[in-house]
Amino acid sequence: MDTIQGAGKVRPQHFQKSWADALPWTITVFFSAALIFLVQPMYAKMATPLLGGAPSVWNVSLVCFQAALLGGYAYAHLLAHLRSIRLQVIIHGVLLCLAALALPLSISGMFGSPDSEHPILWLTATFLVSIAPPFAILSATAPLTQYWYSKSGQPDARDPYHLYSASNAGSLLGLLVYPIVMEPFTTLGTQTLLWSGGYGMVAFLLIACGLMVIFQEKADLAPASQEASLPKKVSWREKAYWLVLSAVPSGLLLGATSHISTDIASAPFLWAPPLIAYISTFIIVFARKPLINPKAAEKYLLLVIAAALLSLNLPIHTPIVALVGIALHVGALFMAALCLHGTLVARRPEVSGLTEFYLFMSLGGVLGAAFVALVAPVIFNDIYEYPLLLGLALLLTPRFSQTRHGSLFNRKSAPILALIVIAILAAAGFTTFRQSQSANITKRGFFGVVSTYMENTDRPIMYLRHGSTVHGAQLKDEVDRPTPITYYHEAGPIGQAFHLMSQRATHIGVVGLGAGSVACHAQPSQQFTYYEIDPLVVDIATNPDYFTYLSTCTPDADIHLGDARITLTSAPPQGYDLLLLDAFSSDAIPVHLLTREAMQLYLSRLSDNGVMVFHISNRYVDLVPVLARVGAAENAVMMWQSYSPSESEAAAYANLTKAMVFAKSEAALGPFLADERWKPIEADDKRPWTDDYSNLIGALIDKH
Repeated sequence: MDTIQGAGKVRPQHFQKSWADALPWTITVFFSAALIFLVQPMYAKMATPLLGGAPSVWNVSLVCFQAALLGGYAYAHLLAHLRSIRLQVIIHGVLLCLAALALPLSISGMFGSPDSEHPILWLTATFLVSIAPPFAILSATAPLTQYWYSKSGQPDARDPYHLYSASNAGSLLGLLVYPIVMEPFTTLGTQTLLWSGGYGMVAFLLIACGLMVIFQEKADLAPASQEASLPKKVSWREKAYWLVLSAVPSGLLLGATSHISTDIASAPFLWAPPLIAYISTFIIVFARKPLINPKAAEKYLLLVIAAALLSLNLPIHTPIVALVGIALHVGALFMAALCLHGTLVARRPEVSGLTEFYLFMSLGGVLGAAFVALVAPVIFNDIYEYPLLLGLALLLTPRFSQTRHGSLFNRKSAPILALIVIAILAAAGFTTFRQSQSANITKRGFFGVVSTYMENTDRPIMYLRHGSTVHGAQLKDEVDRPTPITYYHEAGPIGQAFHLMSQRATHIGVVGLGAGSVACHAQPSQQFTYYEIDPLVVDIATNPDYFTYLSTCTPDADIHLGDARITLTSAPPQGYDLLLLDAFSSDAIPVHLLTREAMQLYLSRLSDNGVMVFHISNRYVDLVPVLARVGAAENAVMMWQSYSPSESEAAAYANLTKAMVFAKSEAALGPFLADERWKPIEADDKRPWTDDYSNLIGALIDKH
């Protein structure tokens, strides 16, 4: 009679158990994965405000999570080598309890305030003491539960890989629930408490599954086959293939996310779509009957990648174009990951090698993520790794990687792939070097890509660009006290504010340096202080080879490096008569600068007759109602202006600009109340943003 051999006994093939017998295992991996992917955007949302809302916070956080996941998988692999299931359950139960001491989750202050010079080190160290213990122990759930399931005596115990689909379905749920339900409707404090409760539930379910295996072992009908328990050896060449097939999609995940979030916002609802696409491919390829055949996806991969590459340089002027771009890049990520993960799963070993397979798959994920988040910003001045990884994904699919000698990973053909990779890296590196030698430079750091470029029209203009957004420009034929242009033109709201306050503003604070354009609105008696988070921006703005605003108009001004929410706390109370907030990174929304707590800080640094100016020009979000709610909650008097330059002003290089002004009293806003260009604004009844609550999706919907 045909039989199915589970570890621990032999059963007739026709002996079938109800699907309900596998339900505890499915529920356990499902909810543990949901918790794992709920905590990722939750932690990044906690950490992002501390580092200026930079998209890199999410990328570095993903590397940390991938590394913790690797640690969890390595621990599960070692634990599975213990012969006693009872001992495995005891050890795991103790570690679950110890990791619970880190709950409820919060950002540890052990390493002090964030360091703008070394943000990656601070973020990584803070992750290790704040989130890593409970996350790593939960990460072991998927491989460990599958290993225990292989010992459970279930009819399909020989192939427990299908539980990984349940795990990834839980991941998908977590990714959907956070930006759609938890972020808009709950505070961070509530979220951490809910997560702690979920952790306790999963810990109970996991130990229950272990106990089920222990009791099942006692009732075994026959001893386990010694031969079946011995893992079959897998070649190191095959393991290297596992690593690459895992690394490229993981790197693409971070590359696509950075590209998407840089120009809109570094927020969970934009982090989620690429991660959902990535996780969905695991659900598909590990399913017993995949909804999409990975081989069929190969037919369209070249077309999708080509469209994504072409869209990289398209100007983004409208939300529709932005949405099309997001769809293209998420689609390219999905198709590439589906093809590569499909190839990976087709090469998975038997159950005896399950934990090792997951260990190498996780290691590949860490390597891919680390390359994009940690290595690429050092070796490339621009985001070359994203197109590079798209090309590699295409090369690694079976359609392209099969040569007349076989796979690119055999001994004869491996050099072909290596040469291709080296050639692409060399081309990108040469471009980086060439740009660094020219007047038009591109520099890359933790807070994004900053570049300068010259436009030769009637008069040559040097522009400063962060991401795809201009953050200042200078007419190059003006060296001594150049005229502020673009958003800072004297006819625009920011120029008007400096003019209206010129007689009573002695101390002026500027948050967001840009090219330093506002420096040349300075009057002889005024003292300027600048606050800037990005060292690259400071380097360029203070270099007279590029811009001379600072060197000629406020040469002795102090520049404080760091996030404004932190550096402004050291400014003297009521120290500024005029405070300009202009701290957008590309077009990304700095949510932490738009909260009640932030407004309290700003107002406390204004003199009684001081005025705060908020530059809120943005292509995607109308920030007027957002700031109006925050201002009203703090009893501020406020006005706003949407400026469209006349033909003559546009010819003098003035830009469309939107701004708001705030003060402690109507008397302080007297000059603006008397100027018909400024309009009063009242807040609606919607909830103001706080450090504990924000709803960027709602702000996007309100505008469109």
